[in-house]
Amino acid sequence: MVANGEIWDWQSAQDCMAVTGCDSVMIGRGALNVPNLSRVIKYNEPRMPWPQVVQLLQKYTRLEKQGDTGLYHVARIKQWLGYLRKEYTEALTLFNEIRALQTSAEIAAAIGRY
Repeated sequence: MVANGEIWDWQSAQDCMAVTGCDSVMIGRGALNVPNLSRVIKYNEPRMPWPQVVQLLQKYTRLEKQGDTGLYHVARIKQWLGYLRKEYTEALTLFNEIRALQTSAEIAAAIGRY
């Protein structure tokens, strides 16, 4: 069996495994908050530094441009920043910069400045 639910960090994973008796956990939304959550849980590593998160956002922006369908990408980036700001105060600053932007190109340019 694999346990799931409210896995946000190393400690919550350890607590979940202790309560359930499982030796594995499945992560969901927590990985949106901390992109390297699997390594945080498995190796008790620190969360990914903000500059690396920005690199992920930039990569996602480049990949998403290939299949851009309009507002979907804009909404997904804003949603992801909503999750990230729970762990990274810098994400709130970036979110405030892009929240009124309407196009993928505008958002890519804003993220590119970081």
